[in-house]
Amino acid sequence: MAYCVRCGVKLEEGADVCPLCGTEVLLPSKMSEQKAPPLFPKPLPNRGSKGLDKTRKGMVELIITLSIVSELTVFLSLWLSGNLGASFIPLFCIAMATIALCLGLLASHSFSRQASLQGAVLAILVLGLDLADFVLSWSLIVLPSLGLFWMVVVYPSTKYWRKKGNRAWAWLILSPYLYLAFLNWVLAGNFTWFVPVALPAVTCLFATSALMLVWFSNRKNKRIPLADLVLAFLVVVFLSCTAFDLSLTHYQIGYFALRWSTSLLVAGLVILLFLVSVSISRRLRRYFTSHTKHR
Repeated sequence: MAYCVRCGVKLEEGADVCPLCGTEVLLPSKMSEQKAPPLFPKPLPNRGSKGLDKTRKGMVELIITLSIVSELTVFLSLWLSGNLGASFIPLFCIAMATIALCLGLLASHSFSRQASLQGAVLAILVLGLDLADFVLSWSLIVLPSLGLFWMVVVYPSTKYWRKKGNRAWAWLILSPYLYLAFLNWVLAGNFTWFVPVALPAVTCLFATSALMLVWFSNRKNKRIPLADLVLAFLVVVFLSCTAFDLSLTHYQIGYFALRWSTSLLVAGLVILLFLVSVSISRRLRRYFTSHTKHR
């Protein structure tokens, strides 16, 4: 590696002039710049390109071995006892548990990937157990519940959430409606309680949540205290329970009335009034947010 004789800066390979001071680079006669051998003659392989490390590989082999032993033990036990017809459920559960454990070791350890894979395994397990008698029944309730959990909890953490934008928010809001509508259809064969009860209650929940989000996002102080978040959550829950009580009373009796949610409505309105007062009155807000002790 050559260096400038004037300023001492390191020169690039084949440079004729120093890039810093402009001094011409002159090599002695019968002397040429030799390329230094690379530190690593061959490029290093990417991490994980050769497969699993020894620890995870050993754990996967142990899990598969124990699974095979368990399958054979259960099969022989049921066969020798004359209960081979009931062997599907235990053998199927062992196989799905093996797949779930192996996926936990082999797949990426990100929350969205693991939650999606384990949820898919659980859905296959539920569907297989319900189809053991070749009739679909209770899995029609469990499977939509898993789908709703994925939409509400897992989907917002995936990389596709930012790409979809408003479409993702639309699907997130629409998923509880679809779930409740499908649940009502499975249980009753018709939309008996979805339209008069579930629809207004869920709509009130989303509406109050949206109002709180808009209110907090438009505040001058972007740092929202934890106490305000807790109080806002209580307001949303109390008002949503009130809407559910009103719609349920109208569905059962035929007119709108408050039965068990009167105290929740009063508490929600009081908390909402307190939040509005603290937000509007600067003196009141300083009183509750000051770190000094008031006597």
